[in-house]
This record gives sequence, structure tokens and C-alpha cells, in this order.
Amino acid sequence: MTSYRFLSATDFIPLYECFLEAFSDYQVDMQMSREQFEQRIMRDGVRLEFSAGAFDNGKMIGFYMNGRGMWQGKETAYDAGTGVIPGYRGGGVAKELFAFLVPRLKDIGITQYLLEVLSENERAVALYRKLGFAETRVLAVFRSNEPVTVVDKLPDVSIRALEEPDWTLFESFWDGYPSWQNSSRAVERVVERTILGAFAGDKCVGYGVVFRPSGNLMQLAVAREYRRRGIGSRILAALSPNEALKVNNIDENLKGTLAFFEANKFKIVLKQHEMIKQL
Repeated sequence: MTSYRFLSATDFIPLYECFLEAFSDYQVDMQMSREQFEQRIMRDGVRLEFSAGAFDNGKMIGFYMNGRGMWQGKETAYDAGTGVIPGYRGGGVAKELFAFLVPRLKDIGITQYLLEVLSENERAVALYRKLGFAETRVLAVFRSNEPVTVVDKLPDVSIRALEEPDWTLFESFWDGYPSWQNSSRAVERVVERTILGAFAGDKCVGYGVVFRPSGNLMQLAVAREYRRRGIGSRILAALSPNEALKVNNIDENLKGTLAFFEANKFKIVLKQHEMIKQL
């Protein structure tokens, strides 16, 4: 008989092993080392005490990993990963586990639940709609087979390492807002990161942030009056000179941003629905 309970620190290794098994046949390669997994859940703000597992005879067979934080001004739980291992799918485990955890989330003041799901995973999208989720955005995932190379030099622009982000300045460069995994709070949570700024003289006119354990580009933006000068491409090249970066969850409505990555030889490999449910 399947049982459900909230997790604790002692469940970390079983959760990691269940994660690998649940995503072993996923459309995207989700295999990672224990250290990379630990960095991932730190980035996403995962709280094990607000995450839940499904168990069969003591073996974890499914899970919801939940982050907690503010999103669009509301106390939010973020689904940092939901999985059920092969052999237990189709039996309602994910649905029952979600029903189990929602009362606890409400009790601690969570008012909404945020997630992303592959757009082509129609079965999962349909399940979330039945659970009361509504789409908020479509997010594009890009990949490239080669690092960005820039031939033309920008004599009036220099690239410098930054120790800490200046969010007031950086957010003034934005046309939209990042997904949870790439948010300002996520950048603050991670330890292994690289932040580079582009400077015209002493003025910062652009920046980029990379999450080092996975090579994910978390953020990149250039001041509007300095765009189309090659500054963004220069930042990309400097962030990862020897290998291609991974670019996840770009708002499909940001047409200029999509065109920028395509111009730098990135291609859209899949899309995700960002969905939210009011609790």
C-alpha cells in the first residue's frame, strides 16, 4: 500500500536516487551527480519539510520537491521537481501526493503554487489543468552545440567580474522577468556562480549570470540604449569561452530576446508551460 509523508534531511539520499530513477527516461537529460543535485535544490529554494514523498514498503517511489518564496508579491510554493518512478505511473500517485501536501502548504501561509511542465507532455499538462492550474507563460529552452565566438572587438566596452549583483540597476535593463529558477532570489541562493558586467567607461550597461554546476545562463540583459552593438554577445562569450551555455525558460513573448539567442546560434529545443494555482 502506498503511503505519503513529508520529508526531512534524512531523506536526501533516497530523494536523490528517486529523482534519478524518475527522470531516467525524461525528454531532457536530468542525470547529475549528488553534488549537482544539492546545488540544484539550493538554487530552487527547496525545503524538504514542505516537500513530500510517496512510499511503497519503505521505498520512495514518487516525490514533490517544493521551494518556498515570494513570487509576484505572494507567498508561493514552487515545484522544483515532481517525479514517479517507472512501474508506478498511471496509478494516481502524483495526484494523491499533491492532495496530501496542499493542506500543509496552506497552513504555513502559501497562497499559490507555481510549476513548469513540458508543453509536449500533454498528459501532464491535462493533469495540472484538472488540478486547477492555469497557464501564465510559455517558456522556451535553447541549446547550442558550440560556444559563442565574437570576432569584432568593442574598444569602448570592457567586461569585468562582479562580486555581487546590483539588482536596482540590473532590473532596469529587463524587458520581462525571469522564471523561478533564474530569478534574482535564485541567483542570491547559489554559491557557484559567475557574474560579469559590461562597462562603457565606468558605467555598467549590461550583465550576465551563469550557474556554474550546470552551465545554465540564469540572466543576461543590456541597457536599452546600448543594444545591437554586440555587447550581449560579448558577455555570452566571456561567460563561457570554451563550451556552450544552457539557456532555459525564456519568455516566448520576448521576441527580441529570442532573436538574440538565435543570432548567436542557439536553437529552441523545447517549450514549457509555466502554470500557477491559487491555493
